[in-house]
Amino acid sequence: TEWPQTGRLALYLLGLRATCPPASPPRSLVTWLKYYLEEDWRGSRRHGHPLTSHYQYGLGVLALCVHHKRVREEVIRRLLTAQHHGRLGHGGNTVDTEAVVALAFTCLERGRLVQTGLAAELRVAAHRASRSMAETQGPDGIIGNIYSTPWALQVFLAMGTCQSEPAFGQAMGALLENLHAFGTAATMAQVLPVLHGRSYLDIASMHCQEEPDTLTPMDIEPPTEVPGHKTVQLVVECPLPWCYDLRLYDRLVLVPAAASLLDVLWAAAALEPHDFKFDTQDTPQGPFLTQVLGLEARQEKRNYWQLLTAPNMPLQMGIADYRPQDGETLILRLSEW
Repeated sequence: TEWPQTGRLALYLLGLRATCPPASPPRSLVTWLKYYLEEDWRGSRRHGHPLTSHYQYGLGVLALCVHHKRVREEVIRRLLTAQHHGRLGHGGNTVDTEAVVALAFTCLERGRLVQTGLAAELRVAAHRASRSMAETQGPDGIIGNIYSTPWALQVFLAMGTCQSEPAFGQAMGALLENLHAFGTAATMAQVLPVLHGRSYLDIASMHCQEEPDTLTPMDIEPPTEVPGHKTVQLVVECPLPWCYDLRLYDRLVLVPAAASLLDVLWAAAALEPHDFKFDTQDTPQGPFLTQVLGLEARQEKRNYWQLLTAPNMPLQMGIADYRPQDGETLILRLSEW
């Protein structure tokens, strides 16, 4: 059976609200998200956590709240209980999840979408999460990892503690020093609000009539079948101190003309001899490259697989979305953030 698309639909609804649409979201989307939240929780009876993750579950609650939709108390208490018992770590970075849940709690409490007693519990839980994130800050100012740091900063901003919380200034400094790491649309969406002193909660109270209305919708059609093939040069680089040889892989890969970068990787893995291997992790933003040629990007080593097109241009899309041109050279580089 297919797992619920809780996180993906939640992100879509958050983005939809941020564009100031002329009307409320289609009722079917809200209904689907509520359905996904219920389906997602079926996993807790077997695994002790949602089928997806508490991160995606929290995103779902946050998206409904931002659209001023009420959420059943039982749904909220599932997250409260998980936070209270320290179970938010399943399915990814704990800081990411704690931050998303704290934003959801703050949104529900401020939006007066819950009863007074529950609102008080949510306020306490959000402050507890904020303190926890401040305590996990490293000496370099990063909270969790560089990609979870914007989430933590959003919590400080949403709760109005950025002036009194020393961790805020240190984390913002670390973020500004590492902006080069935010090269995809998904990661930019997390960091841009923070750079403008905002959080995702602010889109719940946007006065859309005051917006300049400069956004124009894009009609994105699914890629059509393109006849023929294209050749892509696939390069894997691993600089010092992790590897002695900079270039670990360099080979031409023949793929269909409409192939994505992910298709290129699968085609390379199928070539004889089978010396190219890679691994990905599913996220709400799509598959994320985690391992190439047995080399794993690890948070504790502060590295990640950077995607570039030659000679040195970072890609603005993920591996499933980017479609290289014929003759293009793609570089997978183990990089430090």
